[in-house]
Amino acid sequence: MNLFRLVMIIATAGTLSGAWWLSVNGVGGESSDLDRSLRTGSGGNTFSNSSVK
Repeated sequence: MNLFRLVMIIATAGTLSGAWWLSVNGVGGESSDLDRSLRTGSGGNTFSNSSVK
């Protein structure tokens, strides 16, 4: 096994294990907390109704 193949295998394994660790710990996922997931519309819009996304 040449050096380039060994480096690529180690880099791929590191990337996959790092992505797995981040997903297990909830980093970068959608917020399931209700307080952070709600957005409120602007109250100062007088021309049309403000929408809540």
